[in-house]
Amino acid sequence: MKLYTTAQMVAGCPVGNQPPCINILDTVEMKHKRIYVRVPLSGEAILSRNGNLTIRARTIDISQGGVAITVFLEEVPSAEHQIEILTEVGQKIEIFAKLVRVNDFFVGFQTLHIDQKSQKIIDDLVFEYQKTTDFIKQLDEFNLHKVLDEEGKEIEVAFEEVSVNGI
Repeated sequence: MKLYTTAQMVAGCPVGNQPPCINILDTVEMKHKRIYVRVPLSGEAILSRNGNLTIRARTIDISQGGVAITVFLEEVPSAEHQIEILTEVGQKIEIFAKLVRVNDFFVGFQTLHIDQKSQKIIDDLVFEYQKTTDFIKQLDEFNLHKVLDEEGKEIEVAFEEVSVNGI
């Protein structure tokens, strides 16, 4: 039996890229459209179209597939936008995305293009988030505990709390 870290299963082997990789998102029966780990992210989002500033807002969360942004006082055009995100720790993420969801609380964008530097920032955010109990709760929320190995056999996934340094 081969064992994989949660990070390997969910993010497709970011931990040293040890082969063989397994991606939980490729092997689980998805009942939800969302296939990326969403990481809470507080920061300023600046949306522009054709080089013109259109809207300033706040981020809610981000994933490798897109970003959720707070509701605006003004209407967001259903179009593609250049989005610049300035995180509270001073990181700058730039994506080109299309509007895919609007509700009373936020708008959601799907990433169409992202540069390597911005992708690395998001990958690092996801990796760090996977070390938290909030991440485990997210797995429970989307019932992502049934996974298959590379031969199609079910692998049981369980999580237990461990103490660090006897705490």
